[in-house]
Amino acid sequence: MDENLADFFHEVRETIKSRGKSYDTPENNFAKIARAWTDYLGFNVEVYDVAVMMALLKLARLTNGYHRDSLVDACAYLGIADGLSDDQ
Repeated sequence: MDENLADFFHEVRETIKSRGKSYDTPENNFAKIARAWTDYLGFNVEVYDVAVMMALLKLARLTNGYHRDSLVDACAYLGIADGLSDDQ
């Protein structure tokens, strides 16, 4: 179990790194998303909110059954949310 957990979190870290290469840093990418969502919704959306809502999207997908990539992505988004939190 411990080895599987270590492998899982290694995959989470690698996912964050690879997405950064494709989409820019989480801070910059989520700031772009936050601006777009703010414009669309008509109220302010913070980068932290984007990270949490992206994790919620991945968790909602899991209601259809097990998908490792959704689990990995949800954990990655929650880790990013921790880094973007104003409460650090």
